[in-house]
Amino acid sequence: MKTVSIGLMRDDGDLALVATLNNLDEHMSDENFAVLVDGVKNYIGLMTKRNDVLVLEREDAPDYITID
Repeated sequence: MKTVSIGLMRDDGDLALVATLNNLDEHMSDENFAVLVDGVKNYIGLMTKRNDVLVLEREDAPDYITID
């Protein structure tokens, strides 16, 4: 798992995207990335008081952006 989207299911069946995490350049180990993903998922659940936070392995953001 190198890229994930974390979000909440809406009533219409769409995913409300809350966070996207990317480790394609392997800035951290796979194990540490998994801990980060789980921590973000759990924190979103705590802050929204929802237990249906979803983590999907997918790429919803570009790998790189240019900052001018």
